[in-house]
Amino acid sequence: MSRKYYTIQIIPENTTGARKFRISNKQFVLFNVGLVLVAIILILFIVHIAKINKTLANYEKMRVHNAQLVKQNANYEEFFSRLDSLWIMENRIQNIFETFLENDSNKINSIIERNRFAHVPSAKNQIDFEGIHNWLTTDEKIRLERIPNVIPAVGIISKKFSYENKHLGIDISARKGNPVFASGSGKVTFAGNSGDLGNTIVIDHQNGYKSSYSHLKSIRTRRGANVTKGDVIGYVGDTGNTSGPHLHYSITKNNLPQDPETIFTY
Repeated sequence: MSRKYYTIQIIPENTTGARKFRISNKQFVLFNVGLVLVAIILILFIVHIAKINKTLANYEKMRVHNAQLVKQNANYEEFFSRLDSLWIMENRIQNIFETFLENDSNKINSIIERNRFAHVPSAKNQIDFEGIHNWLTTDEKIRLERIPNVIPAVGIISKKFSYENKHLGIDISARKGNPVFASGSGKVTFAGNSGDLGNTIVIDHQNGYKSSYSHLKSIRTRRGANVTKGDVIGYVGDTGNTSGPHLHYSITKNNLPQDPETIFTY
């Protein structure tokens, strides 16, 4: 049986130099099969590229969504941290006001000791407090406890800090006998009568800060004692040169007078 052949003739425009190619039927079939395979491969390649582009588009959406979730999570953490702080503050306020209902100093001390560490943060915030976010490590807790940022008595600030009037502290008017709290942890360097300032306590917070509490009715600590922020150290009085019961409270940092109201956070 004779083999079939196909002749392909290429004729230029000038009709000269025509070229002929003679291929067998088998070669023609293989050529067609090759074209089909190339077409299939091309189609598969285009489909694959389309899938890659779709994946990249989805990845970008996921990346943006993930960034939004991270930001939202950070906002939630800050929110829960603030709630935690508000809870602690509420307990401290309740602690302070509860002491006003008692005249027995032993009961007052019992209330304060019972409530000082009564609040336990949630497990998540407890982890945060251990320093995952680099705040409130053990050293940081000690540092913060030594900052005199707690109002030492509940009352009305009747006289403000003023260099012009040479009043280098604030006066807090309060009922005589109300408890006076240590505004920060530290060591008592003076506890006694100080002339016009009456019964006075001075605490060295061992960070450059020193706080002073004057005109006390009585003193509930002694020189050399270590006190913790929130401890009852005395009671509002009118000893020394004063026109009525109040607490004269002053702070220095590196021996320079500071306005206590700029330091208070509780």
